[in-house]
Amino acid sequence: MSETPAARRAIAEDLLDHALDPNGYAPCPGVHHHSGKSGSCDFRIVLEGPPSAFCFHSSCSEEVENFNHELRSRIGKAECNPGDYRLPVLGNVAVPPAAVRKPKRPPYDADKLANFAARCPFPIDEEWLAARSPVTIPQEQGTAVSIKFLSSIYQPGERVLIFTREFSQGDFLFDRDRGSFRLGDKPGIQAVPSALPDGGSLGVFFLAQPVKGTWLPNLNNCAADGSPKMGRRHGDTVTSWRFLVLESDEAPPELWLRALVQLPLPITAIYTSGGRSIHALARVDCETKAEWDALRDDLIPIVCPLGADAAAITAVRLTRLPGTLRHGSRAKDGKVKPYPSPRLQRLLYLNPQATARAILDPHA
Repeated sequence: MSETPAARRAIAEDLLDHALDPNGYAPCPGVHHHSGKSGSCDFRIVLEGPPSAFCFHSSCSEEVENFNHELRSRIGKAECNPGDYRLPVLGNVAVPPAAVRKPKRPPYDADKLANFAARCPFPIDEEWLAARSPVTIPQEQGTAVSIKFLSSIYQPGERVLIFTREFSQGDFLFDRDRGSFRLGDKPGIQAVPSALPDGGSLGVFFLAQPVKGTWLPNLNNCAADGSPKMGRRHGDTVTSWRFLVLESDEAPPELWLRALVQLPLPITAIYTSGGRSIHALARVDCETKAEWDALRDDLIPIVCPLGADAAAITAVRLTRLPGTLRHGSRAKDGKVKPYPSPRLQRLLYLNPQATARAILDPHA
């Protein structure tokens, strides 16, 4: 049965115990976990297609995940059994008991990170990483570094989506054999040869997994009539489940770097976001999405207490493209706040042949 927006909205507001504004914004159910200042546009519920709630903050990810689970469950039951959502009044009785859902994402533990980082006997900085990098890291960085980076970590014939708009379906395409192209916003528009962008208002991103680069139906994102929407950045477009991204907005950068170099992971690259966080790209070479998910589930209890953002460890993930400029950040009201001067998303370390030895290991 197709969804009724008013009915879905009533279920969401009942679960949240708060009205949604016309655009779906409301107080976050995990606001008490926010590590930064909360704003009126932090938390939003999208009821079209698969119902989902999103929050600007990552520290409340467990509460948002639980909210999404219950929201989808209630909406699913209501739409499969119309009229059954609101049960007959039974008096002042307790709600039905339910099993306590165990957290999937252990919280950041500052003490655990400090203790783990302390095992590295010296500071890790850009100079140390550059000296350790098997591929030379140039001091001056621009799109030539972007091309060198992409050409080093992807194989002949592979394609990579590049984004200057986070929520687009891809703004540019890098083809390992044919160069780079500017993409159209809709199916049927011919791509044109183009240089890669040297920057963006919020930076430049790439989709970590190589893709087909074509529009395909996304069965997990359907229109109101039930037909799947077309997309270039979903699971069915992925050609290899090769990489996993680790990033942290909570861990102090100097401790996060000390942790990264000690992890026994095939870390292919480390680069900055142009902001506070530092990203690491690990090569995992999974055969299937299910294998990737299983590896992710094994890794989360290890890296999340050290500061890794669990919400960022997803299989179809955007991450920062090294060698490009970030011109601003997103403010609480959703608008872009320009920096006084652009910030470089700097490549710090590159090892296309990385193994599961820690970077700090002298035999790595």
